[in-house]
Amino acid sequence: MEIQLINFLSSLAKAMHVSGSNALELERNVHQLGNRFGVETHCLALPTMLTITLETEHNGQQAKHVKLPAYDFNMQRLIALKDLIRKLDSLQQLEQAEKQLQTIMQASSPWKPWHMAISGIVLSSCIALLLGGALPEMLVAGTVGFLFVLLYLLLSKFPVLSHIMPVLLCTFAALCTYAISILIPITSPFVVILASIVLMLPGFTITISMIELATGNLLAGTGRLAGAFILLLMMAAGVAIGTKIGIEWFPYQTLNSLHKLPFWMVWPCVAMLGITLMVFLQAPFKSLHIMMGACLLAFGVSVTVSGWLGPATGAFTGAFSVAMAGQLYQRFSNEPGILIQIPGLITLVPGSVGFKGLHALMEQDNLAGISTMTNMIITGAAL
Repeated sequence: MEIQLINFLSSLAKAMHVSGSNALELERNVHQLGNRFGVETHCLALPTMLTITLETEHNGQQAKHVKLPAYDFNMQRLIALKDLIRKLDSLQQLEQAEKQLQTIMQASSPWKPWHMAISGIVLSSCIALLLGGALPEMLVAGTVGFLFVLLYLLLSKFPVLSHIMPVLLCTFAALCTYAISILIPITSPFVVILASIVLMLPGFTITISMIELATGNLLAGTGRLAGAFILLLMMAAGVAIGTKIGIEWFPYQTLNSLHKLPFWMVWPCVAMLGITLMVFLQAPFKSLHIMMGACLLAFGVSVTVSGWLGPATGAFTGAFSVAMAGQLYQRFSNEPGILIQIPGLITLVPGSVGFKGLHALMEQDNLAGISTMTNMIITGAAL
């Protein structure tokens, strides 16, 4: 029975990892399940490796090591896994639980590739506005974002390219930006490029790593944070390559000044972020209004408090608000609180700030780069 249990727990932990669970939550769930089954269970979760140990009076210790694949965030799968864990309370349910676990992991995605491509248009257009762009920037960013997602979906079918995909995609996005700027003049190519590649920015990964470091999961937090910085570096390299080639190849046009859109336009864009996050996070359609509300809540609280007490306090207050809202929603609706907490936190994450800082460093603007990267770390710690 111990062998069956340790195999199930390792499969469950691996499923939680690839669905987006952080180390603290993963280890806690495995430990609680072991206690329910009357077995002392220990778990060590790292971004690339998992170790589970069972300890009984008769058989001593049994350990299993599992190499973990790359992870992504799938809210529908994560919700189903949490529900499975909640219902397990005896060893007699293991066989049925194993079948349910296989069913959960084999379930098809609620969203098709063309949904993601359309969402890429909306996401990049909205981010361009939030970064200070106007209608031309929104139009170009939406077009490049659409092409970026299409190429991302295509390259994802070739695992051999996974290690260089950030460089390829960001080079492609920069080239497309300068090429399209021949037809549609814009004020800032960098704003458009940043808006079009925002899907790949590891802002949420940085936030999770900060959570792991703050809760004592030093190995997992350090590894995840290092991976995020390497990804940022590769993306910055791709943007630099694409920008250099784009300037040489395309006689692009830029506008000296452009009338900005009214501030109230920001609010519909933030609400639209909830729609795109529902698709990219693979959340069920019934959570649409919840995720839109979470984005608006996080943004509204953060902007309001930032105006009084500064960005770090605004980020902390926004994160605290969505965390409390998620707990209240879970208690009164019996639905998972992550439907509010995850999109709310993603609205606040400092991924674009970190990319700006890294880009400034690569452009030899050391003072601005260090200042921006410091702001990113402070904001991530606050979240």
